[in-house]
Amino acid sequence: MKDIHFKKALLTLSILFACPAHALELKTSYGSINAGYANWNTGFENTHRGEVWKATADFGAIFDKGEFYSFYESNVLNHAVEGRNHVLSAQTHIRLFDSDFSFMGKLYGQFENTWGDELNMMYGLGYLGWSGPSGFFKPYVALHNLSNDYVSIKYGQATGLNGYVVGWTSAWFFDLWGEKMVLSDWNEFELDRNDAYAEQQHSKNGINGGLTLTWKFYPHFKASTTWRYFDNKLGYDGFGDQLIYMLGYDF
Repeated sequence: MKDIHFKKALLTLSILFACPAHALELKTSYGSINAGYANWNTGFENTHRGEVWKATADFGAIFDKGEFYSFYESNVLNHAVEGRNHVLSAQTHIRLFDSDFSFMGKLYGQFENTWGDELNMMYGLGYLGWSGPSGFFKPYVALHNLSNDYVSIKYGQATGLNGYVVGWTSAWFFDLWGEKMVLSDWNEFELDRNDAYAEQQHSKNGINGGLTLTWKFYPHFKASTTWRYFDNKLGYDGFGDQLIYMLGYDF
């Protein structure tokens, strides 16, 4: 089953993100590596899932005709190998007819964890027009296709069309006492899920997101605190959250 999910991930990446290199003009690129600690038992809701040590890496690029962002996360490094899980995310916006409207595609997968593998594939429309030196807000709406290990006794497999998603990525760049700071947020509303996935996640609708405050200091290092929040997501019934503390290096 894991091989099937991995092949689907590779196929989706090739369809969504392949583009002739000579047709694109690179405006900027960025990336970082990070390591840190999270606690499911801190925040507004104690979800009783304990402490998590983690490592992450991300890479992004902005072109004249669109943009791309990817993220990798290895979780629960303080547990044995069989108790760890891994997250892979890749998202693109391709401008439509050189406008600020875009074709948006996203791949979000969670693999080798206690609850089974899950691959989310989203295809829709986005908007890139709210962007400037002080920050950006990039909304999108997308169809949600799901590949999932969960099988409901009543409804069958959760795999298949899984409603739609309304979401955004956003950031605000500012100075505080002479230090460079970034306040960023990603958020997704999952709406009208299929019956089997709604059973697994305890609702037809859910929320998934994270609010991060980052301090960038000499010369490429950064420290961040993230409030990771969710509602009827990650196999949790109702609202849950955790606090994440990371140190990283920007390339």
